[in-house]
Amino acid sequence: MGLQDRGYYQNDQDLDMRPSWNQQSAVSQLIILNVIVFVVNLLFGNVSTTSQGSVNEALALNADTLWKPWSWYKVLTYAFAHSSRDISHIFFNMLSLYFMGRSVEMKYGRKEFLKIYLLAALFCGVLSMVVRSFGPDGRSVLGASGAVLCISMLFVYNFPNATVYFIVFPMPAWVLGVIFVLTNFFSNPGSGVAYDVHLFGILFATMYFFLGWNFSKLQDPMQGVESIQRWWKRRKFKLHTQDDPSLSDEELEAREADRILEKIHASGKDSLTSREKKFMEKYSQSVRNKKRLGP
Repeated sequence: MGLQDRGYYQNDQDLDMRPSWNQQSAVSQLIILNVIVFVVNLLFGNVSTTSQGSVNEALALNADTLWKPWSWYKVLTYAFAHSSRDISHIFFNMLSLYFMGRSVEMKYGRKEFLKIYLLAALFCGVLSMVVRSFGPDGRSVLGASGAVLCISMLFVYNFPNATVYFIVFPMPAWVLGVIFVLTNFFSNPGSGVAYDVHLFGILFATMYFFLGWNFSKLQDPMQGVESIQRWWKRRKFKLHTQDDPSLSDEELEAREADRILEKIHASGKDSLTSREKKFMEKYSQSVRNKKRLGP
């Protein structure tokens, strides 16, 4: 199924991207938290020409973090620290999060949005830690760019025809997505910007969207294991029914009903297709009729 076949594709022009502020939204709270960390570091971090400040240094991801297990918390905290020498670092990150993040949060819901953002930051942090531990780049990593680019790319994937602005130039969101990928992929790695972290964020968004991830279904690790087990059982069932033509129509209907019930248990009634809903209605009526007639 192509992008144009998805339901959201017809709603791109209905997006309201006008400035507004809802302090209860995840986007607003993330912006506030990032700004607080930035200001606290400026005021109390003893920032100098040779130091990013003690707060940033405590949160930033370093090249040797992998070899210091007591510092592994930095694979997440780095995303809440921004350069104390360049205000544009936090300004453009928060600006992108504000304008694109609100639509993404409305699309997925507050809780799912927070999980996407934080797990994207963690994903970028872990990969960056590994790359810097075994590679020549020994610079520290700080900033929300990876997580913000993940959110920005989810905006692009969900609303490819929405009109956005690159500096002052209007363009479809998908064009901006192409710019994100190309500028980060072909940029100079020695410029001081962690372009690899940006690409990790884009990769996370791509996997989330095209693999159909949904973190709201995974409330605890065991639910994730059970979800995989249910998927495997459904896969084996499909293979079995295709390879076993000896099954009667009644047995095939019963197995199909079991599969659909498993799907309802795993993903809810809303996950059913119209064909599956009609099948279950017909099958349920058939079962009730058999019970009424008796043996």
